[in-house]
Amino acid sequence: MKRVFLCLALIAAMVMGAEAQNRSITFEQTQEWKKIVKKAKKEKKLIFIDCYTSWCGPCKMLASKVFTQDVVADYFNATFVNAKFDMEKDEDGVMLKDKYGVKAFPTLLFIDPVTQEAVHRMVGAGEAEWLIAGAKLANDPENNLSAMMKRYAAGERGADFLKQYLPALASAYMEEEVGKVAAEYLNALSLDELATKDSWDLINKYVSDPLSEPLKQVMANRDKFYAVAGQEVVDYKLEKSIHFAVLSLAAWRPGMDTPFDEERNEELINYLLQIDFNAAPAGLAYLYTAEYIRKGNFRGLLDKMKEAMSYNPFRGSDAGFYFQQNIEALALCKDKALVEEGIRWIDTRCANTSDYFDKADLMDSKARLQTAIGDTLGADKSRMEEEKYTKEGERQSGGRVMRAVRMG
Repeated sequence: MKRVFLCLALIAAMVMGAEAQNRSITFEQTQEWKKIVKKAKKEKKLIFIDCYTSWCGPCKMLASKVFTQDVVADYFNATFVNAKFDMEKDEDGVMLKDKYGVKAFPTLLFIDPVTQEAVHRMVGAGEAEWLIAGAKLANDPENNLSAMMKRYAAGERGADFLKQYLPALASAYMEEEVGKVAAEYLNALSLDELATKDSWDLINKYVSDPLSEPLKQVMANRDKFYAVAGQEVVDYKLEKSIHFAVLSLAAWRPGMDTPFDEERNEELINYLLQIDFNAAPAGLAYLYTAEYIRKGNFRGLLDKMKEAMSYNPFRGSDAGFYFQQNIEALALCKDKALVEEGIRWIDTRCANTSDYFDKADLMDSKARLQTAIGDTLGADKSRMEEEKYTKEGERQSGGRVMRAVRMG
């Protein structure tokens, strides 16, 4: 009898233990925002909203790996009224997406039900510790994102405050505001104050515009920053900032919703002409070439590409990226002969390329141009070649390297 009782007790303990390790955030069953707000007002709690979409991988990771951890479930269930909305399918989800300016997924919102103000937000996915730390900050009326924004607007600029404010802005995916706040603080520093580890860390994390004063100071005084952070790290930061600034302009195409920023384009060209830095020639090649695309001068585009590539201002795989981005602009060209010239150039490059993933990328570009001129049979053959080269590249790497497939 004792043995039976012991077995039953052991089984019960195992079941209870399993249940204890399988708690999860309890989300409201209703999809009516008004009812959720009403409940949160009654309980005097903030509303936590998981803003997700059906296709978002990190959203699924949060739901299955983080929201289901006991420490997360216990804190959120005790502290918030929890809701989740598909931002593309749920009626109120679409409304909330617009209301709170949700632009990336997952976005995690913390809403004051009285004012319906977003007092805090986090974008992306992380571990349980990251989520709980953010949630605790959201529940702190003096230090959540909304409070810190008000403190900053009121003139608070202390270094300790900024060390808390900037990560909160970055976590909320407020990139423009992050750069503005960081630059405003750093612009007030002398060169000696700027060329320190603490200041460099702020520049490296939060300043991305090469035309901002802090990065101009880094560019002009590289030796000082090399001594602080090392040449490789500093040069990489500068190269990356130039690369993204250039591509944001060079990727513009006729018909886009936003007008082309001529003023910034001219300012960036003038800056690159003035500096002696290895990323400048490639940046200028992108910007000069893009002008032909904007003007619809596709004969000029091909000629400028050949000129730029003869000078070889690119390093590593940059030449391939430059070629692919610009040759595909021929899909906008109405002159079939020019498009066919571009296709022949793709074939020539492919024949002279040994890397199978690069060959696959070229076949992708070729198929896009063939589709543009109505050569569906040719495009199908190019897609088959693309698949063949992709498989060969993966085979040669032993499956260690997988080709990133482009969308659209």
